[in-house]
Amino acid sequence: MTVHHPHIENEFAGLPVDRPVNRRWVNVITGGHVSAVVWGPGAPEVVLLHDAGASARSWDAVLAALDHPAAALDLPGHGRSNGEPADVDSPVRAARPVVEAIRSFAPRHRAIAGSGLGALVALAAAERAPAAVHRLLLVDTLPDPSADERLWAVLAGRSEPPVLIRAQYGDTSDDAVSRFRREVPAAVVVTVGGAGHDIATDRPEALAGAIAAQLTDEEPTG
Repeated sequence: MTVHHPHIENEFAGLPVDRPVNRRWVNVITGGHVSAVVWGPGAPEVVLLHDAGASARSWDAVLAALDHPAAALDLPGHGRSNGEPADVDSPVRAARPVVEAIRSFAPRHRAIAGSGLGALVALAAAERAPAAVHRLLLVDTLPDPSADERLWAVLAGRSEPPVLIRAQYGDTSDDAVSRFRREVPAAVVVTVGGAGHDIATDRPEALAGAIAAQLTDEEPTG
């Protein structure tokens, strides 16, 4: 059951936005709960999954610039979600509660954007429940080119081409991008230029634009 607690501790009072932002929780079958920050009125069109050691609030600047309803999840063991922490070495462990949370918070989403650990968890969730996970937007993250064969197989098997949103000076290796293009010929690679290695922190408006373009089938800019 999804629980809605508006403005717990006045958490969102300082956000420079004129649309609703709410904290929600859902109890999951694995035990405990997953929390989300839901932006905007209406059903979320995009789900965002953060990197290791971060939280749903790390997407604030991106979501403030994204004019689409969205849900940013706290991965298990992060932010206000409890349970065993998700880990880069075992993203599969987080897949089940994350799939439950996606079905609860954003059953009609059009895309899932994940960064770092969040991107790997999104892939593991897509393997576990392909019909519950729609278009994958990988934010400057791909599985290691010499490992994670299971996750590479998920990328290659998706019916809707996955998208890599890559920082011009980011950390995604050329080898990984080459393998991505080779194994997923229909995949899309969007490069966000400009200074900074971390798109979400250094160029949140550009990242928001790249995500929005995938929701509206427009050419991204940045």
